[in-house]
Amino acid sequence: MNKVFRRLVYQYPALDLLVEHAEKVCAAIEELAQTVEDYLDRRPVGERSERVSQLEHEADLLKARLRASLPRSDSFMPVNRSDLLEFIWQQDEIADVAQDAAGLLPLMELQLPQELTAKWREFPKALLEGVGIYRKMASSLKGLLERGFRREAVSRAIELLDEVNLLEHRVDLLEKDLITMIYRQGELDGFAKYHLIQVLLKLGDVLDHMENAGGRIRIMAARA
Repeated sequence: MNKVFRRLVYQYPALDLLVEHAEKVCAAIEELAQTVEDYLDRRPVGERSERVSQLEHEADLLKARLRASLPRSDSFMPVNRSDLLEFIWQQDEIADVAQDAAGLLPLMELQLPQELTAKWREFPKALLEGVGIYRKMASSLKGLLERGFRREAVSRAIELLDEVNLLEHRVDLLEKDLITMIYRQGELDGFAKYHLIQVLLKLGDVLDHMENAGGRIRIMAARA
């Protein structure tokens, strides 16, 4: 079956579910960002943490529906089914690690030194920046699958992937700076430092999985 016909055939409910799943994942990240802000301001974070968990659960349910709605054969899809499934898995992992990070925060309430708090506030800002890029990226994938991998559309998608990659690199540097600052804090005991670093690593994983999801789009574009 040629690609033109495959694109005509692929007017499929799965594409709407793909975007709906992405939106649920983004909502979990937004809630996580606010959870971190509340934690830094020493406000209770238990309810927000539970909200992130609920959004992750809703994303899981959408993931199951999305997988079930995909055609069983590559012949009726504009990309390899395995590539799209890998993208869905990476997208779902974003919500999973967001849940992990949000779940850790209420376990130990800490008053962080002012310098560390100020630096940590860059993280929720980066998460929200990532959400803005990722929403556009998920929408661009839907367009690529519906209308075909035209050069202009692919170029725009690659630009968004590059933005995600750059943001992930910035977050890596921020993560290293924060870990160094945590280790040097004399006001925190060893267990508090361990707790903060575990939270920090989970927050970094959110951006890592965004980048991984973008990498799957790059692969699909290259194979189309």
